[in-house]
Amino acid sequence: MNIETRTVADWANYPVIEAEVASPLSREDIRAYILSHERLIARGNGRCYGDAALAPHLLSTLELNKIIQFDPDSGIIGCEAGVLLSDLLPLIVPAGWFFHVTPGIKSITVGGAVASDVHGKNHPSKGCFSNWLISFELMTADGEITTCSRTENPTLFWQTCGGMGWTGIILSAQFQLMKISGVNMRQTAVKAPDLEVLFRSFDEMRQWPYAAGWVDGTDKKGRGVVFFADHASPELAGSLIFPQKKTRNVSFFAPSWILNPLSIGLHNRIIFSKAKHGEQLVDLDTYFYPLDRVQNWNRLYGKRGFIQYQFCLPEENAFDGIRRVLEIIRKSPETPFLTVLKRHGERPPEAVHSFPIRGYSLALDFPRTRSIFDLVKKLDDLVWSLDGKIYLTKDACSAARMGRVDPVGFGHPKFTSMLRERLRLR
Repeated sequence: MNIETRTVADWANYPVIEAEVASPLSREDIRAYILSHERLIARGNGRCYGDAALAPHLLSTLELNKIIQFDPDSGIIGCEAGVLLSDLLPLIVPAGWFFHVTPGIKSITVGGAVASDVHGKNHPSKGCFSNWLISFELMTADGEITTCSRTENPTLFWQTCGGMGWTGIILSAQFQLMKISGVNMRQTAVKAPDLEVLFRSFDEMRQWPYAAGWVDGTDKKGRGVVFFADHASPELAGSLIFPQKKTRNVSFFAPSWILNPLSIGLHNRIIFSKAKHGEQLVDLDTYFYPLDRVQNWNRLYGKRGFIQYQFCLPEENAFDGIRRVLEIIRKSPETPFLTVLKRHGERPPEAVHSFPIRGYSLALDFPRTRSIFDLVKKLDDLVWSLDGKIYLTKDACSAARMGRVDPVGFGHPKFTSMLRERLRLR
């Protein structure tokens, strides 16, 4: 087992800490590390945006990267927790399978998908990752391995799904895939001149299983584009080879002055003008993983990093609440570089830690400034008053109450990240 002390940050590059990072090669290594430390947290590929995978002692799961089983007839796959979604795509897509639920990047680990109970662009019809999770193995604080499913240790199963790693170290997982005919998606884009039309399009196009909206956070009316999609019919589905595309790379941290209100405003105007209204065929990679086109895009924010504020509001409060959020932001000195709107469906009552609630979520990326924390406090107060919540996977500075999760009410104190400690002390 390799153990080193190094500088570590999650994807938003804030906060940055010095931490001991252990990379176990076996379950015996994991057990030994757990039993010899009072506080630690599992860390996958570090793609959460806040401080959920940061602590003085980190147990990396990236060496747990074996695919255990794959049944191409049933679409059931089992793998170790450190396997990336991107590792699975070249195996499952040629066999005619895809994920029921996938987030907007494919470089996350399967263990991270469980711990965050990730959602995608089809939450109203498919829910979160836990909806398709069959079982997982969890190493608890005493070094024992427990198998968890809906019928075997169900309480621990649901506490772990979306539980931010606070119940133990996820070792492996088994989950159900979705049958597909090819890699092509039928996509239609609706360009909306204001926020009201954006919301109306979500409602009028509910028959489309996938939907995600981009909002121009610099526009007074809240104009934007909603991209609806469905898997193409067999005659248009194309091949079953997942596209391997060339990507661009941000090889250095950009100067912090590059992202300013003027450049961000120009960037948003270009996005809106280039969006093609109407229907077209796109592939899986283009629709589901647009952020992966640029490697290390987080460096565009410079060494200061960025803050993502992602919240969800109940359906009855969503339009007015999001309109008020955008008004508060426009009156502040902060300018969001990227703003994404999604619609969500009902959450299973057992999924107590899943982020989405029936309604709408908005994710806003801000360059980190001295005044951003004042804005977050104002947004917290408004979102809370409207019965909303934030996504802990993206949180770096919100009030402890905002995730609507008790940081000491479940799990074990041994598995404590900076996020959990921050929420516990507030």
